[in-house]
Amino acid sequence: MKRAVRMKTVCDLMSKTVQTIHRDTIVSELEGIFVTHEISGAPIVDDSDHMVGFVSKTDIVRFDATGDDPFYARAHEIASPKVIKIGSSASIEEAAQMMLNEHVHHLVVMDGETIAGVLSTLDYVKLVAGNVSEG
Repeated sequence: MKRAVRMKTVCDLMSKTVQTIHRDTIVSELEGIFVTHEISGAPIVDDSDHMVGFVSKTDIVRFDATGDDPFYARAHEIASPKVIKIGSSASIEEAAQMMLNEHVHHLVVMDGETIAGVLSTLDYVKLVAGNVSEG
C-alpha cells in the first residue's frame, strides 16, 4: 500500500452522512431507503436515538429468502444486534483488519457516544480506484 494511503484514518474514508433507520421501520421500506440514500447498510436506532443494531442489504436478502411478509416484519427483527464500532481516528489498516476479523462489510464510526459515520468495504474500493472525496 502506498505511504499516503497508510497515513489515512477512518475519518478520511468513511461516509460522513449517516442515514439511521428506526427500529420499527417495516422491512418493505428498507430497500427504498437504501436506494434513495445510496447506502448498503445503516445503524438501527430506538425512540431515544440509541443504536440498537445494524441492518444491511445482506440482511434483507436473508429475510426475503424466508418467505415471511415484509409488511409485518420490522427492521430490528432482521438486523444484527451486534454492531462493530471503531473510532474516527483509527487507521484504515486497523479498520480493514477489524472488518476481516469480524466478517463484516460495515463499521459504525464513533466520536465518543455519537455516530460520526459509516465505513464500508465500498469505501475501500473507492480508495483503491482513486475516487475518495471529502464527505
